[in-house]
Amino acid sequence: MINNYLEKIRINNNTIVIREPSSLDDYQKLMNVQIDIWGMQDYREAVAHHMIIASHRNGGVVLGAFEEETGQAVGLVYSTPGYSEGTIYLYSHLTGVIPKYRYKGIGYLLKLWQRRIALEKGYYLIKWTFDPMQSSNAFFNIVKLGVIVRSFYPNYYGELMDEINRGMPSDRFIAEWWIRSARVKNIIEKKYRQPELDKILSLKPLIANEVAIENGMPIIVNYRLDSSKDLVLIEIPGELNRLRKLSMDLVLKWRSILKEIFTYYINKMGYTVIGFTTFMDNDLRRSYYILWRRCLEDILSGAYPWS
Repeated sequence: MINNYLEKIRINNNTIVIREPSSLDDYQKLMNVQIDIWGMQDYREAVAHHMIIASHRNGGVVLGAFEEETGQAVGLVYSTPGYSEGTIYLYSHLTGVIPKYRYKGIGYLLKLWQRRIALEKGYYLIKWTFDPMQSSNAFFNIVKLGVIVRSFYPNYYGELMDEINRGMPSDRFIAEWWIRSARVKNIIEKKYRQPELDKILSLKPLIANEVAIENGMPIIVNYRLDSSKDLVLIEIPGELNRLRKLSMDLVLKWRSILKEIFTYYINKMGYTVIGFTTFMDNDLRRSYYILWRRCLEDILSGAYPWS
């Protein structure tokens, strides 16, 4: 089975192999690599190797990215079967790559192989959580993979103690990756490209929060909870990790206001996150979620408010 799902790529003069784990040593490496990926203090926040084995051998999808020369793990996907309201899906709990190899396409390949194996196992849907304030994750999930979001959970995991999440409530979106849909196929096959912000603004969307730039930092100066339009834009900080270093108080204020905004538009009024756009405004990155009030069937068929 391993040989059926193997891909090799060259990065930094190293060969990276994408494959399923095949030995106890592999599973242990996929536990150990979590420490480096998320900057964990110890193994208390990591998924144990025996849980990775249990998921892999009972309907889940587990993949590792390994240096061919050293055998060291540099990334992983860990997912397990899930069930909700009569639907069986794949729950993807972990996807990550160590800092040395980030933004080089490994995470994208891991997700594409996860989709391929999930399709062969008979899955239609893969779910996972991500921090709605992390612009890079939003771009990866929504723009590159084609996920949608219909649920927001404040403080989903409680406080996490890794370097990425420490000191903040773990607010999360639930990503829905409908892997057999026309929407997802068009996006991953690069048959669809989202328009620039100017095109979206020409449709006169409701802009939920007004943001000003003060001393190089984005500040929410006003926000609206108003469902009078079917198309809504919500701005988030373009670079959360940079903002954390400048002002944790400001980050927590953003989280508090966004919690109210996401709860209203997504959980209460039934909008779906269908797009995400990000751009540089002078030296500052600006990022917006695009929400649409439309039925799931239309969205998964590949419909868009600008088409």
